Amino acid sequence: MPIFTHVLLYIGYAMISLAVGVALNQIGGQDAGSAFMGGLSLFTACAVTHAGIAASAAAGRIGGAEKRIKNDVERVRRSQTEMNSDLQAMQTRMDDLETQIAFSVPPQRQLEAPQAAPMELKLIDQIVDKLGAAMDARIHTFQSAGNITPISPDAARGPMDLVRDALLENRVELHLQPIVQLPQRKTAYYEGFTRLKDATGRLILPQEFIPAAEQAGLMSTIDNVLTFRCVQIVRKLMKQDRRIGIFCNLSPAALGDEHFFAQFIDFMRENRDLSGSLIFEIPQSAHENRTSVEARAMAKLIDLGFRFSIDKVASADIDLPDLERSGVRYVKIPARVLTEQILQGGVRPKSAITRDLAAADVAAVFQRYGIDVIAERIESEDTVLDVLDLDIPYGQGHLFGAPRAIKESLLEESAQQPRDFLLKQSGRVA
Repeated sequence: MPIFTHVLLYIGYAMISLAVGVALNQIGGQDAGSAFMGGLSLFTACAVTHAGIAASAAAGRIGGAEKRIKNDVERVRRSQTEMNSDLQAMQTRMDDLETQIAFSVPPQRQLEAPQAAPMELKLIDQIVDKLGAAMDARIHTFQSAGNITPISPDAARGPMDLVRDALLENRVELHLQPIVQLPQRKTAYYEGFTRLKDATGRLILPQEFIPAAEQAGLMSTIDNVLTFRCVQIVRKLMKQDRRIGIFCNLSPAALGDEHFFAQFIDFMRENRDLSGSLIFEIPQSAHENRTSVEARAMAKLIDLGFRFSIDKVASADIDLPDLERSGVRYVKIPARVLTEQILQGGVRPKSAITRDLAAADVAAVFQRYGIDVIAERIESEDTVLDVLDLDIPYGQGHLFGAPRAIKESLLEESAQQPRDFLLKQSGRVA
């Protein structure tokens, strides 16, 4: 009841009490004091009665509201449980579908795995549509009842989902960046980069997908796709009588994953004739902190004739004998590190040479251990001059060419794809 109504009622009670007091004084013959006390008693009785009734009504309304709130909360909990159950069922179905694709699709068609089972995918689409409609209906109901803010569907999908979808739907591109011989600037090698696309065709930047892929355990799969694409392009170039090397990044996770590496080494054994054209690249920190498992994995690739490169060099104080023993034949050092540490700071690599080395002799010392230095991240002509002063044989950077996508026509079926190449299921793939 509005407070204004309560005020009017109390005024009414006061007027009635006043009338009763006057009546007691005039008609009943009582003195004025007694009449006033009688009217005041009547007013007090009416006010107390009214307050009691109002309090009872308010308590009833509060109890009803609490009951409705409890019922709403219980409905939300039940609906959340149902949605979680539906999502779990869908994820289980997706996992089963991936396993079926991995085992049933012929190797030469695994890149087309999403199209290999149209009936399965149609069923998945129906499940997703059904779940989406059910969720929309529930959210609309709760929003109408309790002012719940709707959740954007895009906000529910994280980076790991984007990476997983890009791999399953083969939205993977190979980008190549030239590595040139100095000072001629003739292309001597290429470095291969994996680039993923989302459903709209937008490139997913490495800083977006690499942390998510590492968290989801998908880096080995991405490395696998990159290696397969590099094998394809190398064989294509060999058909044209053009021999050129390609650097392929290999993550520490791939070297340390014994289950994955067993399949990977089988694939490389089948393509060992390309050992002179494929160079595997790992970061300096990964090489210096490699485990015994990772060292054995590197040794197996070296036994097949493949070579390694070290990149992401933060310090030029490099142990050259260790690099030589572990099959490293190239070291990529940022031009800034070369200038600041070797040219200006006097930093020298670890070697058996005890005499003082001039900055211009450092590249020659690397070559004594069978290692060529590649100056990377060269962006300006001034940087080129500094690199030439150090007699560095190779350079890489946007000045010589940015990474560019390879045309799909070049990525034809020119190499046998290993089993389970795109879909690596840890512990589930035979």
